Order: sequence, then structure tokens, then C-alpha cells
Amino acid sequence: MQLTCNELKDFSAVWKDDFLGHKGFLLPGPSSYALGKAMQMEVMVKGEPWGKVEVIPVWQNLYGVESEATPKGIFLRLVKSDKCFEEHLAALPS
Repeated sequence: MQLTCNELKDFSAVWKDDFLGHKGFLLPGPSSYALGKAMQMEVMVKGEPWGKVEVIPVWQNLYGVESEATPKGIFLRLVKSDKCFEEHLAALPS
């Protein structure tokens, strides 16, 4: 699987440092993945490879009420990442 973000702001919109106490990606929309099943994902930002990560879908709100606490989408919890991804995260503005 590949996560492609055309702009840095697109990455910032899906990356969460703290969602339910975990780091990972909150992907909007009706996409559905098997909860609890680990996936390998390559991250691309502005056409540049940002590294590879392992994520597990752990939470989803596809049809329920949307609020700040329960946004629409699916959360992929970060399990592990390579050095390249960690370096790009560290370089992000706070």
C-alpha cells in the first residue's frame, strides 16, 4: 500500500501525533481496512519517498456521528517506521 500526499499540508492533515494516545494516520473518507491486521505502507510526499511504515487499523468511524472526538475516517496506528520516515517527521515544523 502507498500513501501519497501531493503537498506537505496534505501529509500534515492525515498525520496525528496523538490520536487516542497513539501516533498514526487518520485517513478520511469511506476507505475500510480489516481492523487489527498489520499493513506495510510506503509514504510519498511531493513525489519524494519518505520511508516505509507498518500500521494497524485500530479505529474507524465510517457511518457514525462526526465530531471532534469522532471524526469520519479510519485511524492507522503506527507500529514501526524506518529511519527515513523518522528523519522526515523530526524535520517537520512544530
